Amino acid sequence: MKKKIKTLLLATLAMLGTQGVQAQSNAEEAVLSNIMTRTSIRKYQQRPVETDKQEKLLRAAMASPSSRNMQPWHFVVLNDEQNISQLAAGLRNNEMIKGAPLAIIVCGDTTRMQSGQARDFWIEDVSAASENILLAAHAMGLGAVWTSVYPVMGKVKGFTHALKLPGNLIPFNCILIGYPAEQPEVQDKWDTHKITYNIP
Repeated sequence: MKKKIKTLLLATLAMLGTQGVQAQSNAEEAVLSNIMTRTSIRKYQQRPVETDKQEKLLRAAMASPSSRNMQPWHFVVLNDEQNISQLAAGLRNNEMIKGAPLAIIVCGDTTRMQSGQARDFWIEDVSAASENILLAAHAMGLGAVWTSVYPVMGKVKGFTHALKLPGNLIPFNCILIGYPAEQPEVQDKWDTHKITYNIP
């Protein structure tokens, strides 16, 4: 009887181990597929992005790495037509912004930047946060596009004025988000010519 129980236990553990490996493999495939199939979406359905999804996007952004864990980011969220229209009215080439149900302006916060030459690490930090937003949006069935602001000072001034930003915030980009109203073709960007292995 003990031998049967031991055999059954070992079989159960083996089955659970196989299921664990399969679950890990499925999770890996899901993550890689999300990365590989993400593409910029510039046209959106006139449908609001749910509040819980907005929070998930911001949580994903704040989960990104930053140099010395300074987290030098601040997010301005525009989630209603009036605010988005007000932003668009203060900017040139604003047609794409007008059609978005949600806009997240990712800013660098000068009060949380390092000093000296390390100050510019904030650019890398908020870029990582921005990419997390794009990937999280795609994973939730949303479409998004990164529209650049910094370092074009005309755009920086335009966003700063339109959003009435305090002096410590530098608008870095404006990520437009919504349910897709288009399905652009996904590009395969794999190029072995852009890879060098080891020191020549």
